[in-house]
Amino acid sequence: MSDTSQLKTVQDESSDSQKGKKRDRSASEERLIAAGIEIFSKHGYDGSTTKLIAKKADVNESLIGRYFDGKEGLLLTIVERFIEEMRNEELEYPPQETLADELVKYVEFKVAKSHERDCLGKIIICQCLTDNKFRKKALERIPMFADPKLVARMARFQQQGQIKDNITSDEIAEEIETYLHGAFLFDLILSETPEEEVVKSARRFIGHYTAGITKP
Repeated sequence: MSDTSQLKTVQDESSDSQKGKKRDRSASEERLIAAGIEIFSKHGYDGSTTKLIAKKADVNESLIGRYFDGKEGLLLTIVERFIEEMRNEELEYPPQETLADELVKYVEFKVAKSHERDCLGKIIICQCLTDNKFRKKALERIPMFADPKLVARMARFQQQGQIKDNITSDEIAEEIETYLHGAFLFDLILSETPEEEVVKSARRFIGHYTAGITKP
């Protein structure tokens, strides 16, 4: 075998080895994320240990520090994953005829989905309120955004001339997201208000809100 052939063989083996390591790491990360979601939801942040999470994931405990920089980093990664899923989440209802109906349907959809993330939502809020370092890291790593799907729906009403000219689609989406954040925090999480009551209040809010931004 020539020197060139030997070198190519070594390079191929090295490349295969690197790919295998990446696959192993990716699989371990996914197991840790899945285990983290379950353990955090069951035991809360303080009650969840890296030992418990690693045991559930069936991986070495040291990998939590290596891949996520510890328990805190794992929780932030989980939140980033949820937010990315929310960003890509399709709206499971057809476009509505009026702006008010569209926003009511959007709020109903988001409130109905909220129970899927309720436990982790409580954990994140508690950590942000009690741990300034965590709060700063969360603000750095967790992007705040207006739902692009809602922005697109608002753009349609703008094109139809239903919305006042000085109001943008992004502004409406951002204001509705701000309202929802408040509803999730104070109504659903802290007060444990029933979903139907939260939606009822949202309908009243949206009625007043849309009256101020729609063209006569």
